[in-house]
Amino acid sequence: MSRRSLLAAGGAGVTAVGLGGVHLAGADPGSAAAVPPAPGSSSAPDHLPLVKETTEGPYYLDYDKHRVDITEGRPGTPLELRIRVLDVKNGKPVSDAAVDIWQCDAVGVYSGYEETSEAMNEGELVFDGPIPKLPPDSETTYLRGSQMTGRDGWVRFRTVFPGWYTGRTVHVHVKVHTRGVLLDRAYAQGVTVHTGQVFFPEDLTEAISRVRPYTRNDLPRTTNGTDPFYSGDTAADGLLTVEWDRADATRPIRASIRTAVDLDAVNPGRRGNPPPGPIRPGR
Repeated sequence: MSRRSLLAAGGAGVTAVGLGGVHLAGADPGSAAAVPPAPGSSSAPDHLPLVKETTEGPYYLDYDKHRVDITEGRPGTPLELRIRVLDVKNGKPVSDAAVDIWQCDAVGVYSGYEETSEAMNEGELVFDGPIPKLPPDSETTYLRGSQMTGRDGWVRFRTVFPGWYTGRTVHVHVKVHTRGVLLDRAYAQGVTVHTGQVFFPEDLTEAISRVRPYTRNDLPRTTNGTDPFYSGDTAADGLLTVEWDRADATRPIRASIRTAVDLDAVNPGRRGNPPPGPIRPGR
């Protein structure tokens, strides 16, 4: 069976998870984006802006780890991440799409790339030009996983809030695949209709950086505003809506985003289009 071929185009709106009495960030409280949908609702705005495609980076591994809980015991503030996939043409939920996510841990390390991550963070790896796809240096799989969307277009992951590493703001990588089938917990014969990253409000990341185990991460922290791939404070830029307790950043966080994809997309997309000049491979 052929594996996923890379296509591009996607989109995003934002929806809140809907907990009362906690802080809501990432959306204008007066906007429709800040209002959670009714359970089971398939409603969507008449127009959903296409989310900006973002580099895959060098650390994607097509492991088909079909699961909700991707933590594998990795420490950190618990995070429930919900992603809804919608058809950009009509706003309807897209069912049976495969959604991949992958992220670093609290100290900025990716599973499968422990040695590479350390070398990057120490400044031992620098690329003058596009970032190549790097081979893994271990068989670890923490903080990676995929889920199939239901009839309502939603997937849900249990993970931890990501850490940071040299040159990048805090983010989670996302891919959306369609037109394939799930056989023996492996997704095959599909195409990739979106490759992007989702981001967190800066005040949340600042609060997280002051609690354990994130206090162990002594790498300089790149903010959203200085990140080379962060493009703006809207859902179309990948900014999540989050609910968190301002008084205690160790308490579980809920984050969500609504991603509209072009199901007819044929653009080959971007595997990496970094800014000019030498850069490190953590992108």
